[in-house]
Amino acid sequence: MENQEVLKAIATLVDKVSKYHERLLQLEREKERLSDAFTRHLQGCSCHNTSDEQVILNGLNSEVECEACSA
Repeated sequence: MENQEVLKAIATLVDKVSKYHERLLQLEREKERLSDAFTRHLQGCSCHNTSDEQVILNGLNSEVECEACSA
C-alpha cells in the first residue's frame, strides 16, 4: 500500500468512528432524558404508590392505573 492509500484508509476510519461516536452521544442523551422523564413520572403517579401489585403487573384496575403505565 502506498502512503496515499494508507492516509485515505485512515481518513475513512476516522470518519466512521466520528459518526459512531456522534450516535453514541445522542443515545446517551436520549437515555438520560427518558430516565429523567420516568423518574418524574414515578414521583407524580399515584398508581405506583399503591400496595395493589395487580394494578402494576397486569393493569386489572384501570381506574387506579395511570395512562402512561397502561400504554
